[in-house]
Amino acid sequence: MMVTGNAARVPHELIALFMPARTMTATIAAEMGEVAQGSTHYHVLFAVGILLFIVAFIINAVASLVVIRGGPRRGGRLMG
Repeated sequence: MMVTGNAARVPHELIALFMPARTMTATIAAEMGEVAQGSTHYHVLFAVGILLFIVAFIINAVASLVVIRGGPRRGGRLMG
């Protein structure tokens, strides 16, 4: 949270992309302890967590497909 600046704001201009921001995981960590259980804010934080899970799953699935389709080309020539 310290590295990104921990500023909870949405960039409205292109130059704002280089200003301090807060990652989605940092938002969950910072706000989950203070949010009322069962509120809309609570459910949105869980939706952010589910979105992060889906993105991580897709990236891992694509990486696995790339490795599997790459075949046994690791380490040099094939014996045979």
